[in-house]
Order: sequence, then C-alpha cells, then structure tokens
Amino acid sequence: MNIREIARIADVTPGTVSKVLNNYPDVGEATRKHVLEIIEEYQYAPKVSPRRKGKAIPKIGLVTEGVYNPLYSHIEDMLSILIHNSGYLVLGFHDNYHAQDKTEKMTEMIRQLEKEKLSGLIYIGGNFAPVSREVFRQLPCPAIFINTVLPEQEDELTYSSIQVSHFQTAFGQMKSLIDQGHQNICTVISSFIDNSVYGMRVQAYQAALRMAGNETNWYIETDYQYQKTYDGIKAHFLNHPETTAICCVSDTMVPAILRALHDLKTPAESVKILSFDGLESVAYCIPSVTTFAQPVADMVKHTAQLMKGLISQEQNHQHVTFQPLLMRRESC
Repeated sequence: MNIREIARIADVTPGTVSKVLNNYPDVGEATRKHVLEIIEEYQYAPKVSPRRKGKAIPKIGLVTEGVYNPLYSHIEDMLSILIHNSGYLVLGFHDNYHAQDKTEKMTEMIRQLEKEKLSGLIYIGGNFAPVSREVFRQLPCPAIFINTVLPEQEDELTYSSIQVSHFQTAFGQMKSLIDQGHQNICTVISSFIDNSVYGMRVQAYQAALRMAGNETNWYIETDYQYQKTYDGIKAHFLNHPETTAICCVSDTMVPAILRALHDLKTPAESVKILSFDGLESVAYCIPSVTTFAQPVADMVKHTAQLMKGLISQEQNHQHVTFQPLLMRRESC
C-alpha cells in the first residue's frame, strides 16, 4: 500500500493524501476526515525518510570545471538526478579558475570537503597532473574524477577515475581523414595551451599528422567561442580554398563552422567534417555531423554506482576507461 493506492481508494490526488499526512491547512475538513479514515482502514504507515528519522543524509560534492562545456553540463545534470534518487544530497560547485596552481586548488578543495563533512566528491574536467600522491591521499572522502587529467599512477587506489580514451580516439579521428586521402586538413582546436583532456586530443592530432608526414598543419584556435570559430574558418578558407577536411576537437564549435561554410557558399559535400564528443545538437545540423560520441549514459551510471559502493565500502577504488562510439552521419 502506497500513497497512490490510498489516493485511488479515497478518490483524491496523491498530492492531497500527502498534504493530509503532513497536516497542511489547505485541505477541506471533510476531505481530510475521509482520507484519514481510508488510511486507518487500510493501516497505511508512510515510510519515514532518513531526514525525519534524524539521521544525516550523505552529502555528495559535484564539481564541474568548465561550465561552458555543454557535455560537462549534461553529465552534471544526469549525475545530479541519479545521486539524488539514491537518497543523497547533492551540493553543486563550479570552478573555472584554470590559472590557479593545481596543488593549491586541491588543498583548498580538501579543506572544503572537511568543512562541509561531505561523504563523497565527483569532479568533472580539469587537470591535476602536477599534484603529488601525498596530496591526493589527504582526500577525506571517496573521490571520483571524470575526464580529468591525472598523474600517471594507475595503481593509485586513494581515488577513482572515469575516463574516455581521448588520445587514442583523437589519433584515430585524424588518421581516419588521412586514410581517406585528405592532405589539406584544417584542425579546429581550443588552444595550444589547453591542458585539459581537449589538450590531449590536440597532441594526438599532431602525432597522427607527423606519422603521416603531413606538413600542412593548419590549426584554428577558438577558445570555444562561436565568433572566434566563425571568423577563423572564414579567414582560413579564403586563404586556403584547397582544404578538403576539418578535424574538430569538440562538437561545441560545429555550428559556427557550418555557418561559416554556408556564408562562404562552400558546398557542404566538398568539405568532410569529423568531430568529437557526441553532443545531440550536431545530429540536427545540416549536414548532420559525424562524431566520436562519449558514452555518457554508461559513464554516469557507472560513476553513480561506484560512488554508492565506495561510500558503503562495498567497492574499492578503480580506474575505468570508456571507448567513444563513432556516430557516422552526413558530414563524413
């Protein structure tokens, strides 16, 4: 027996039953009496939540570095729902101060975790590669890092990581264009000083081009800005109309790329576009864009389950790498 069944028998809404149970004043006396009689008749006992029992609800800190990234916002949204539905309280934080010393940032975060008495931490994005093992070992609660650049310490079991094979996939992304015979490739990146996983992709592009002996290295730095992307693509194609392919580091910049090509009156079929991330929006562009999609649903599900297991001490820390899926569409 639950609230919905009581509501059906009493011929009222579940919300009305909830109001009666919580003694809200905006319920008519006759209705209140009728619902209480049904509750008594069926001996319905509402479940008491942990909050009402006086028990502390576990609090999970959810930090997103790079809120301009729509993929990270999507991951944050999905995680918030899953964690909340698991009975935890979600505390969200945003951190875009990229220039801060990483050891200092981690130390400040550890102090905040202790102050808030959090039961767990999930960190999306960022780069903590320069941080020592000793600092990581000061984490006061289980921590899971998603798409974060971390120290090369796969055997480290003081925290967990959920990653995508960024370097290998990006290498294959560029190699795919090269293998199709493209020699004049424009590579759209965030910037050469990007030290996030998107910077790792740039290193992979460079490695694939070097391996192929391709000396035509055309890069457009965009800083994830539409206007900068648009202007860069227009200027590039005016100077290099022989370009036959675009390798894009992130789907975020795709709309600006397509608009620039449209305004240049460059036929869509004359330029192949291959991107990375799997944002839903690029499937609805004209042309729809081929992209390597991060398996977000699987990553989020695994993260939520792992955090639950770490808090209950039923699971140990782990480092998991997911493989992106090629979504083949009209652009390539």
